[in-house]
Amino acid sequence: MIVEEAASRIRYEVAAALHRVVDPCGLFNGSRITIGELGMYRKIEVSDETLEIELFLDDPSCSFAGQIMLDIRQAVHDIAGGREVKMKIVFDEAWDVDRISEAGQRKLQAARRALERSRSK
Repeated sequence: MIVEEAASRIRYEVAAALHRVVDPCGLFNGSRITIGELGMYRKIEVSDETLEIELFLDDPSCSFAGQIMLDIRQAVHDIAGGREVKMKIVFDEAWDVDRISEAGQRKLQAARRALERSRSK
């Protein structure tokens, strides 16, 4: 059975990895905001056999859900240490903008300003 100290370390490393996974929309809008900065995950569970991540979508009809899950799976592969990586998109609670971190808000504001400057030229 995994000890809590090891599980806690893995959860921390997974959360850090989610802060490096760029949301596909962040590529398009120029913000490069990450899944972690958007607060698009709710829970990270670790057992001897599995690493499970519960995810929100910022839009329930997000056409990038598959890409997001693929990018996350790649980002946490080594951290999982051979555990099966399971991801679950949750719909019992809605994602909202209050979940965006301060760093994420700054990235979105900077992208918005850059877009406004480009439109005013």
